[in-house]
Amino acid sequence: MKKGLLYAILASILWAIVNPFIKQGLSYDFTPMNFAGIRFISVGILLFAYIWHKGMWQEIKQHKKLFLNLIFINMFMGYTAFYFGVDFVSGAISSIIMGMTPLINVLLAHLLASDDKLNGHKIVSLIVSLVGLLLIVGMGSDGKPLDWKGITGIVLLLLSIVFQGYSAISVSEEKGKVNPIFLNAVQMFFGGVLIYVVGLSTEGYHTFVGKPIGFYISLGILVFISVFAFSFWFMALQSKGAKVSDINMCRLINPILGAILSWMMLADEHPTFSTVTGMIIIVCSLIIYFKGTDIVRHFATKK
Repeated sequence: MKKGLLYAILASILWAIVNPFIKQGLSYDFTPMNFAGIRFISVGILLFAYIWHKGMWQEIKQHKKLFLNLIFINMFMGYTAFYFGVDFVSGAISSIIMGMTPLINVLLAHLLASDDKLNGHKIVSLIVSLVGLLLIVGMGSDGKPLDWKGITGIVLLLLSIVFQGYSAISVSEEKGKVNPIFLNAVQMFFGGVLIYVVGLSTEGYHTFVGKPIGFYISLGILVFISVFAFSFWFMALQSKGAKVSDINMCRLINPILGAILSWMMLADEHPTFSTVTGMIIIVCSLIIYFKGTDIVRHFATKK
């Protein structure tokens, strides 16, 4: 269980870096699905070069339901919604919205997973987390109310969380059956191809040759992150004794670090009172979630 949490924390730290680099990459006159497709295909090729083995296609056929879930629901539907959503809102706000992942996934796990139920202090933690997130999501990074484009971006990001949460539960239910790095390779390559092909039909072809050096730096960093972050994530979900809800709560690290990085890297984004307050509340919610039982026991013994 502790190993699973460690993998989840490592994945969350890496994912916290993602949003500013996505916005930087898209700023070089590039479209979301083209950019996502190139990124994920590159990751898939690198991982296949590492994990390629005899009988690979037979393994895919044997677990085709899981792989189809990862390719179509997690990658295609989840990341199509994510890439368009992140392009509609600020880097800080997109980081915070994706921070709602644990709240939604804990609820999904309660409803769908076989051994992952809520208790009293977990419910309190979710409510506290929601308060913190609403403080930040309710306003744009400049302190002004969100317009229709910002609201659309938030809805798309929320949909991406639901799609990916369902897939996470599917991976967790298949503990020990498929190598997590192999899972990542298959979903990245085939999901990336699908995203790129659809992107060609909806956004047209955009060459990635002859771009400024900043474009390639952003793409390279995103490829590096995806190689390790998704592999760590699948390792976490398949760790012995790991629960989807506990693993997902580690992702509350993501909005805090992601927002800070956005403020540091993006000139038009800066902290506000509400975002900082929301971050403090999120930290408190994590303490309640993982240490709630100990806190209750401590106060009970003092009476």
